[in-house]
Amino acid sequence: MTKDKAILRAMEDAARKSGYKIRWDKGQFRGGSCTLDGSKLIVLNRHHPTEVHLGVLARALKGVPLQGVSIRKGMRKHVESTIQKYSFE
Repeated sequence: MTKDKAILRAMEDAARKSGYKIRWDKGQFRGGSCTLDGSKLIVLNRHHPTEVHLGVLARALKGVPLQGVSIRKGMRKHVESTIQKYSFE
């Protein structure tokens, strides 16, 4: 597993632990987050590269306090720096 894929998995776990449901779909869309019927949802496009998925997850997690969220050992720093990197786009 590449470093980006490992960060992606850690970010997915953090999003789920923060109350988000994650959906992987195909189609003509970039991806993003929303609230649907009271549930927080992140939709990722299967056809896009890992870098795009990281950006979508980072923007969704930007305002989420992750201090109380359990993140795999050694990945917290990578997750937080990825969120910071993509939150300015």
